[in-house]
Amino acid sequence: MRLLTTLLAVAFLSGCGYKLGEIRPTPMRSVRTLAVPTFKNRTYEPRVEVLLADTLVKALQQDGTYTIVSDDTADAIVYCTLINVERRSNRSVINNVLATSEFGLTLEITYEVVDRVTGIVLLSGRERGRSTFFANSDLQTTERQAIPIAAQNLAVEVTMKISEGW
Repeated sequence: MRLLTTLLAVAFLSGCGYKLGEIRPTPMRSVRTLAVPTFKNRTYEPRVEVLLADTLVKALQQDGTYTIVSDDTADAIVYCTLINVERRSNRSVINNVLATSEFGLTLEITYEVVDRVTGIVLLSGRERGRSTFFANSDLQTTERQAIPIAAQNLAVEVTMKISEGW
């Protein structure tokens, strides 16, 4: 009797809408391989193009939905452009509201996933990656250390859009 009850429970619960494996966005159904060239940089922030591209490639590889290949063999190419690097004061010094103790760093990009053969834009959008850093005697170095963290957050957001559609 227990075996029959267990089998019936498994049979009824198997249709609850769960699916194992990848679920790609509709425009990306036929895409199996992606290429990520170096980002374009429309800001004055130096030497971040390769860092952003490498971070996105690692996030896509970790997700596992798409295989990352070179531009000439990919089904689609992800073109990204860094359009804004913003620094804001998050927290002031307790006795001096004009002095900042914590900064916020935001990287903003636009991206397009383009079919390599037809040139049709499959997905496009705009995403932001955020990080924070504290003011100290070497502010530039501290800020440079915050950029990879913001790039990682940005790469996760773009990967979710490309892999899951949301």
